[in-house]
Amino acid sequence: MDLNILGSTADAVFVIDRAWQLRSLNSTARKFLKLPEATCPPLDFWRQVSQWLGTVFEQECQTVMRQQRAMHFEAFSPLGNCWLHVDLHPHPEGIVLRLQDVSERKQMEMDVLDRARMAAVITRVSRFVTHSHRINECLQQTTDVLVEDLDGAIAAIWLYNPQHNRLERQGLTIAPLLHTQVHNWSMLQSRTLSLSGSVIGTIGMTRRPIFDQLFPLEPASETPLQLIQSSSHAQHLFCNLSTLEASLQCLFFMGYPLVLDDRLIGVLALWTQELLAPCFRDGLGLLSDHLALDIERCRAQNALRSRPTDLLFRLANQMRNSLDLNVILETAVQEIRLLFEIDCCSYLWSWSEPQANPQQTASPTLIVSHEARAKRTIPSLGTVLTPAQQQFLATRMSQQQMLRLDATQATGAGAPLLADLGVSALLLLPLETRSSHIGAIVCTHSQAVRPWRDDEVELLQAVVNQLAVAIDQAELFAQTKAAALAAQTQAQHLERALQELRQTQSQLVQTEKMSSLGQMVAGIAHEINNPVNFISGNLGYTEDYVKDLLRLFKLYQTRVPQPDAELQALIEEVDLDFIVEDLPKTLTSMQVGAERIRQIVLSLRNFSRLDQAEMKPVDIHEGLDSTLLILHNRLKAQGSREAIVVQKHYGQLPLVECYAGQLNQVFMNILANAIDAMETQTGRRQIQITTTLLPSINETTPAPSTTQCWVSIEIADNGPGMSPETAAHIFDPFFTTKPVGKGTGLGLSISYQIVVDKHRGQLDCQSQPGSGTVFMIKIPLHPFSPAKENR
Repeated sequence: MDLNILGSTADAVFVIDRAWQLRSLNSTARKFLKLPEATCPPLDFWRQVSQWLGTVFEQECQTVMRQQRAMHFEAFSPLGNCWLHVDLHPHPEGIVLRLQDVSERKQMEMDVLDRARMAAVITRVSRFVTHSHRINECLQQTTDVLVEDLDGAIAAIWLYNPQHNRLERQGLTIAPLLHTQVHNWSMLQSRTLSLSGSVIGTIGMTRRPIFDQLFPLEPASETPLQLIQSSSHAQHLFCNLSTLEASLQCLFFMGYPLVLDDRLIGVLALWTQELLAPCFRDGLGLLSDHLALDIERCRAQNALRSRPTDLLFRLANQMRNSLDLNVILETAVQEIRLLFEIDCCSYLWSWSEPQANPQQTASPTLIVSHEARAKRTIPSLGTVLTPAQQQFLATRMSQQQMLRLDATQATGAGAPLLADLGVSALLLLPLETRSSHIGAIVCTHSQAVRPWRDDEVELLQAVVNQLAVAIDQAELFAQTKAAALAAQTQAQHLERALQELRQTQSQLVQTEKMSSLGQMVAGIAHEINNPVNFISGNLGYTEDYVKDLLRLFKLYQTRVPQPDAELQALIEEVDLDFIVEDLPKTLTSMQVGAERIRQIVLSLRNFSRLDQAEMKPVDIHEGLDSTLLILHNRLKAQGSREAIVVQKHYGQLPLVECYAGQLNQVFMNILANAIDAMETQTGRRQIQITTTLLPSINETTPAPSTTQCWVSIEIADNGPGMSPETAAHIFDPFFTTKPVGKGTGLGLSISYQIVVDKHRGQLDCQSQPGSGTVFMIKIPLHPFSPAKENR
């Protein structure tokens, strides 16, 4: 070896004589041995590298020195705590030792090996779950693999029982050397754990993994000591319990929740003697995700296998309930694909064109009418069938022969069909309807090997039989549909007529009720008005008489200032001074009350408008005020709810030609609904009434009074408002949002007819939830003027 490279190489180079004296070394070697610059060779080589004594380094150096032949090897050096690539070359004086630090490369190799080992574990576990239907067996095999392939100390898996809110252990594997040391751990002794009181329960409750906790073994404890920091790399790839039994003091713990769609499935836990590399942490997290999905899939498959009759009954009901051929076939292919977890399910019709010569037989054509595919990239069966393949399948369908092919038992004439279609499994089940129509359900799978089990074929055959019955019923239904359509049309006409009759009857009843109410109100107003007029008329005379008596009494007091004892006692007993002072006030109060009664009677008469049953010019504001007066009691404060404030913004309106009584009924319905809407509302409650004169139906600015003008009345409340769906139906007859017995659903319907039909106006509503409601009434000043008639 050329010693000139001592100063030019980045590797550590040592020259050693036969007496094991270090004769020369470069700067990298000096740093490796941590020699100060003042220390110069010759030096005792084995004293400088005493950590190598008894290791492979000493053995190989002795061999090269003795045999004088080159040698190369790689080993972990306790001196420098690194991996070294060692080159040993013979030299006339002894040997030349060259060291190259390959720790980074070794770490990469270790990482690759670790990831490969972890991937093998995941693959092996997935294979267990895929080919087994017993969850407890799969999970026990999983814990065995974790202990065996990862040199784990303890591995356990718990499944969550939501009914009892606890974790139930399904798999447990303990390394033989640890049985005596962890036998008293309650979390391993008991098959069930709560979600509190242990690190396993904490993982399940928080649904978050826990890494690198230390569990002491001497003395044994199931309570972790502390959290430790992961090192950059492990010294050894995997621990070896057999060689380190005596020094086993604690275990490293890693636990992962098994979660699927934010649902807790279980908890996986692994204890190891040494801290595993970070790739194992990620790999175990991935394994946990796969396990959660596989466990849920296994549960679903077990449920499907345990209830084939229920599934058949459900699918049969879905197909039969529609009596529509398209819906039946679409439901069938979709449900079958989902039920059997296959890539594609198709329905084939075997169609033959009629021939002019009855003795000639036409070649059947296969048509894919309905198909369900797991992915859009999967080709449709109808696009990949060649004429020869169609002929082969059509023959099987006409003979009502099942075709069952998969990669494990593809034999016979249909075997090449799998390769030609690019699938790994195919199952064809033919059917024939009573009308001699031939079809078939075809199931294919291409993404993996898919053997057809006997119970699956039996269940699918039962589904196909039900499908044939459903198709027969759909064809029978199609034959009677035309006659039923005519009867249905007639029934719709009768239903519409009955609805109109009910509406008309209800409106007549409502109109009669309003008429009777008007007559009753008018009668009551008349009966009240007579005695009120009598009282009001006599109150004036009574006031004059009282004034005269008081004047006479005062004159008497001046003439007889000292009444006798009996008279003085009576004056004091009746409190004559108070009577003299309060009697005029009492008369004034009686006059105010009588005037109030007279105003109420006038409002009742104005509201009923029996004297204005015909269309006459009336004051709209007077009708609004009369309605508000009648509703005055409902506007008052009730309990903790504030009174409803009514804000009037009346414009300058001329007299409007209208049916005053009916229009008052519209005001009553809208205002009463507004009060009902705010009945339970807290805080400020208000109703705002705005009247405006418009030049036309589409204008919103005030206009002078002309024969073409319109009157706008807006009634707005700050109630809860209505949804667009509710607002779209408020004018429909019998539509109501009030509880049963509190609303007929006719108030706004009748109001709409009064405004639109009888006054040729418009009634609109604007409302949003939380923003209140506004009713807009627009009627022409002269509904039946020549201009309106011509238009």
